[in-house]
Amino acid sequence: MTLSVSFSEPPLDAADPLEGYVNLLNEQQMVKVQKWLLPAVLGETSHWKKWMADWRKVESGVSKHQLVRRVIEAAPEERAALEKRAIEIAHELHTEVSPKLLGATRGVSDIMFKRLYTGMIIEQHQLLALAEVCAKARKEKKSVIILPCHKSHIDYIVLQYIFAELNLGPLAIAAGENLNIPIVGRLLRRCGAFFIRRKFGGPEGELYSNIVSAYLEGLLQEGNNIMFFIEGGRSRTGKVLQPKIGLLGMLLEHVLSGEVEDAYIVPASIYYDKVMETRTYVNELLGAKKTQESLGYFVSQAQNLLATKRIYGNISVSFAPYFTARGYIQQQISIQRIGGIRPRFDPRTNKEDKVVLFKALGYYVLDQINKCSSITCTALVGTALLCTMRPGLGRADLLQRVTWLRERVLRSGGHVSALFDFPGELIGPVVDSALKVISNLVTTVPDLLEPVYQVAPGKHFELSYYRNMCVHVFIHQSIIAVVLHRFVQRHPEARSVKLETVMKDVRFISNLLKYEFVFSGVAPNTGSSSKKKSAEEVQEEWGAQLMGSSLMRNFEHALQLLISDKALTMEEGAEVKSIRLTPASQWNKQFVFLCQLVWPVVESYWLVLAGVRYFFGRTPLTKVDEGALQKHLQNFAKTLIHLGHLNYDEAASQETLKKALQIFQEMNILEAEKVTDDSGVTRTMVKLAEAYGAPGGLQKLSTFVDEVGSYRCRSHEQEGGEDYPKYIARLAFRSNL
Repeated sequence: MTLSVSFSEPPLDAADPLEGYVNLLNEQQMVKVQKWLLPAVLGETSHWKKWMADWRKVESGVSKHQLVRRVIEAAPEERAALEKRAIEIAHELHTEVSPKLLGATRGVSDIMFKRLYTGMIIEQHQLLALAEVCAKARKEKKSVIILPCHKSHIDYIVLQYIFAELNLGPLAIAAGENLNIPIVGRLLRRCGAFFIRRKFGGPEGELYSNIVSAYLEGLLQEGNNIMFFIEGGRSRTGKVLQPKIGLLGMLLEHVLSGEVEDAYIVPASIYYDKVMETRTYVNELLGAKKTQESLGYFVSQAQNLLATKRIYGNISVSFAPYFTARGYIQQQISIQRIGGIRPRFDPRTNKEDKVVLFKALGYYVLDQINKCSSITCTALVGTALLCTMRPGLGRADLLQRVTWLRERVLRSGGHVSALFDFPGELIGPVVDSALKVISNLVTTVPDLLEPVYQVAPGKHFELSYYRNMCVHVFIHQSIIAVVLHRFVQRHPEARSVKLETVMKDVRFISNLLKYEFVFSGVAPNTGSSSKKKSAEEVQEEWGAQLMGSSLMRNFEHALQLLISDKALTMEEGAEVKSIRLTPASQWNKQFVFLCQLVWPVVESYWLVLAGVRYFFGRTPLTKVDEGALQKHLQNFAKTLIHLGHLNYDEAASQETLKKALQIFQEMNILEAEKVTDDSGVTRTMVKLAEAYGAPGGLQKLSTFVDEVGSYRCRSHEQEGGEDYPKYIARLAFRSNL
């Protein structure tokens, strides 16, 4: 079953320099949009009053909902207290949009955006498709669910502003209760925010979860537009995060049960030329405590923003083709049953199948976000400067590399932002504009024969945020490149490698990094089996298993791209397909570039393994607090970075270290258990799995450490590899764990 898609593409103006795009901050363009284009699509619903929901009705219906009543009636002795608490939680949760306040906020937002940004760019056909689906949903009294990626706190304002400018009505926006602070929280609530807890556990977890579910059902039945971030929190790395399926599952549950007829789903992407929080993100990833939102925090941020003018470049907003929730459910049932994956797949009655459905939708949405995202010029400039072995690039070289990268993005199926869609002779001014936007991250060396651009001292980690904004375009090619680089390093005399060998390693490394990257909508297997396996067995299993057909096709397509780019050559006429190799010294810039996108993450995973090997080396059965272990691993990484034994600052990222610990628990290298102390505090304790604490186990682990390390950039081992492991061991033993 195909998903329904509807696009319209009437031109704004044949003479428009951005024909095909709309800049929402350009008053002349917006007059044309609001006066001519939107009324033709929206018809009688073109005034915002037509879109208002009965907010009070939604709130009052929560405590009477069967899900909530079930929890209350299960504890008759606490019935009165639970009923009172249900009403209180529903009131804490609800939103109630004030048209006057929303109008005033729209005016303030307009002033702020025009002061800080050059443009807010949307492709015209996407804008009209969004208007069409909103008008269609309104006529059918169905909801449009907007699912964007989350890069900045500004995201909330951007999407509400777009819906206000296009007269599409207010969005009910799910926000973390950390934003429900005095004065600010009330203002946000009156502008469409409803506040939810980060975690639904605790003594009243079931009651709270059912109240949120009932509230969402009320919004859906009213046909109110809803928005929440599919990743849950903001991405602090620039990559999309793994999907959070809590709210998404609740929404889909109501469609599955028949309580809600259907809803339209629209994945969305918001990319900034400059993200204002990147410095804060780096500090947090390096272990600094997260800044808590407060009234003083928002006032100081507002003062800082109003003191600046147009230093953040453009905002590129993209909307993927919409589809219906019920249509997606039917499609997945057909795929699972007809494909023979789960012949009796039925998410309506089987809880396990339901989780599979929710996860599949989460990854599908992320895939659609990646596909529609517009790569900014700042992302390409940052990538060019970071993905080279040289300390700097001359102007001519930088321009050439940015042009080359742009071509590679387009050839690989990606998109570039509107103002970067330029004729070749304009590349200089566009790159200059990007350099101006990220001038705090890039320095220009003066008084040379030509300008030389370098990453500013101490800014490599922060600039990597922009590189990571385009990594999804190349991830399949990058993993193939890393695998081939490893083979060339291990077999310098080899002139070819069997395709089967390459794909086995590709399977392993893509599984190892499955929580770091989104591989084109494929939901990874999570959790470990009941049977305990060693890392070697898991590695063999991952390498030998057949990939999902969709993922396999993506890697095959990536291989064909590399061949068509003449980066690789297939052996012709052989019975067994092989890839012809060239010595590492002759590798072109494309391979270096592709490897540089994955090497920082591989280095971090290797570091965790090496640290675990030596931390537990003397006392294998010792249990340590997971948080303390993660902190020590981060200090370990920082030490090696400053000593030059690690190539990438990002190897010390708290987020990556945490995901590495998670994957090694799944691989049964580490075991974790919850322990509650006498004071009632629950901690996660980690220890080395028994298989590696037994005689000979540490040697097996050492072999696996070397195996993962073989995918790294090998420059340091070439300086004196025989002393390197001993040096790491000496540092690792300095542990207070």
